[in-house]
Parts: sequence; C-alpha cells; structure tokens
Amino acid sequence: MKNYRLLTLLILLFTISLTTSKCKKNKTPANPDEQLPPETQSGSNTFGCLVDGKVFLPKRPFGALNPVLTCYYEYIYYPSPVGYVFQVSASDNSSPSLPINLNILFDSSKIMVNKYFLQNGNKGYARGNYRKFTNNVLDDYYTFSQSSGELNIKKFDEINQIISGTFWFNAVNALGDTVHVTDGRFDMQYTK
Repeated sequence: MKNYRLLTLLILLFTISLTTSKCKKNKTPANPDEQLPPETQSGSNTFGCLVDGKVFLPKRPFGALNPVLTCYYEYIYYPSPVGYVFQVSASDNSSPSLPINLNILFDSSKIMVNKYFLQNGNKGYARGNYRKFTNNVLDDYYTFSQSSGELNIKKFDEINQIISGTFWFNAVNALGDTVHVTDGRFDMQYTK
C-alpha cells in the first residue's frame, strides 16, 4: 500500500512537471498585436521592427482613416530626369501627441534583389530615418556615413508590384543621441 501511494505521488508530480514545461513553451505575449510580423514575400502589406528593443508597428487612432503604411517606387521626371526613387514609410499615430514615423528612402537608383547600405540621403544612396514628435517638437534621426545600416531587398517583382526585405540601422539626431532600429522587415505592394 505504501509503494502504491509513492508510485501515485511520483506519477502525479511527473504529470504536473510536464504540463508546466509545456505551458511555458507555448506561452504567448499578453498582447499578440505587439509581435513583429513574420517575414513574408507575398505583398501582404506588413511592416515592423524593434526601436531600441521595443516593437514598432504602424498604428492609427481608432476611427482615423489616414494611411500609416505607404510604399512607392517610381521614376521621377520633374524638373528633369532624376531616376528611380523608392520609399517605404510607417507611422504609429496611436498617440496623437506623440506620433512616430520610420522610413527608408532610396534615391536615384534602380532597385534589385540585393543588399544596400543605409547611409545618407544623397543621390544614389539609401538612408534610414526615424522621427518622433515630443510636446510638438520634431526630433529627427538619420543615418549617415558614420552611422549606417543595411537594407536587404529579398523580393522585387515589378509585374505584381511587390517588394519585400529586411533592414536595420542606427540613426543620430542633431544632439548626437542614437536610436537603434533592428529586426526590421516589410512586405509591401508598392505604387508607381
């Protein structure tokens, strides 16, 4: 009888430990909307990254219709032929007093599936930009030659107008403060 109780107790403890470890493995964050979107290449119009370790996703206030996610790739003619310009931009406007915008701009260069350095905004280069408003004051952070990053275009489909990729960058504001953007990904249908 004593062995039976001991065996029952051991089986019970073993079952509890398996259940506990399984629950820990399947644990999801309290707010699943605060997860980065998966890396896809289907034109699903997704964008996300970490800004100083915190999830950044495009958001708008309830009921607002303004776009918070845009992407275009077009040939600029005016005032003279300039070249192809690519931009993907995302905004978090969920707090009207503290809007945040993040964008990647590629000026005067044809896009291909390739890796590009994010440095400055001069022609032929790509740059990353993070901007936030605090108490109605604009705080702009830019990449430049000493503070760079990388844009990796993984899919570029000109027929279906789909562009997908990953990115990271470090950007600096006028005061010398740095923001670290990591684990960035986007999968967009672009306009021409």
